[in-house]
Amino acid sequence: MRVLGTTVTQVPALKRAAEEDLGIQLEFISLDGTAAQRVGALYPDRFDVYDQWFHDIDLIWPTGSIQPIDVTRISRWTEIETLPRLAHQTSGAPPASGSEPSERLFVQMDGSLGDRPTSWISMAPTVHNADSFAVVGADPKSVRSWGALLDPDWSGAVCLQTDAAIGVLDMTLALHARGGFAPDDAGDLSLEEIDTLVAKTETYRREGHFGCLWADESEAIRAFGRSERMLGSLWWSGFTKLRALGIPVEMVTPEVGYRGWFGGLSLSSRADPWHVDAAYDYFNWWYGGRAGALMSRNGAYMMARETVRTYLTEAEWDFWYAGKPAATEIRNSDGAIVFDVGEVREGGSYTERMSRIAIWDTIMREHNYLVRRWEHALSR
Repeated sequence: MRVLGTTVTQVPALKRAAEEDLGIQLEFISLDGTAAQRVGALYPDRFDVYDQWFHDIDLIWPTGSIQPIDVTRISRWTEIETLPRLAHQTSGAPPASGSEPSERLFVQMDGSLGDRPTSWISMAPTVHNADSFAVVGADPKSVRSWGALLDPDWSGAVCLQTDAAIGVLDMTLALHARGGFAPDDAGDLSLEEIDTLVAKTETYRREGHFGCLWADESEAIRAFGRSERMLGSLWWSGFTKLRALGIPVEMVTPEVGYRGWFGGLSLSSRADPWHVDAAYDYFNWWYGGRAGALMSRNGAYMMARETVRTYLTEAEWDFWYAGKPAATEIRNSDGAIVFDVGEVREGGSYTERMSRIAIWDTIMREHNYLVRRWEHALSR
């Protein structure tokens, strides 16, 4: 069965576990986020399961490349928690809508997506997180503003994600923090606001401010791994890989809140009957706990958390979900030590971190224009 996604969830340990438990052969097609979106939207015959982010649904659902998922075939559906919504804070973050997962979960009678519960969903919700940025060579408490991404003191040592649905939000939060950008809705920029943001981003790029522009997580890992001083976009999966290599990287707890993301599994509209059945087995396996435990060890959170808890030690659960100091060495999904005894995860518990989402990764109404302008600015 072909599973299209990124290296965030397509890790060797998970593939081995799934094949062992399900008795099927999996082909993981791992691309960068933007490339996976394009294949998902345009080539449903190239995959059976789409393992990506909820905001992608805004791109791929209208193309007809994925089909509705029958929740009556998800054995633990009633154990899956309610999807979190954007917390409207007074923290100083710019006002934002973002692509809230709950608003595109259920398939409505007319074929549109919404938050009114039905028996059909667009994507089976799985891993999610509250993301920020990472730092090497400085105390993370000294760079708690998103504006640090544009601080002249870090010029030439800033890492930026090139996926427009993610990197644009990092830049929006950074520019807003420095008083240089005040969009009406940070999650849905107007054409004029896109032009303003892109022009400012291009200026920073031409001045050599960005030491790393990355599309695939491996590029960010290499950049952070070879630098004694760097700050910028990094996912928790990459963070744990760097920690496993002994790189003294730290994640930042932003003062105004996190950039949130949510992942899930969708079913190709071109999947044949055998692969449809195999896909439902795969969906149900994800909710059985083993997959969630592997993802938790790489820093992500998982739905149906109580099933995950049975596959984690008490020390692992307390560290990753309860926000307590590590009672033992904390290891990633490959078994490498990523936190020592006494260390804590930045931001606190699951509830504390997920309640401080300032904006969700998003596909804006002017996404096509944004992507063209954004890629042009970063590549010239």
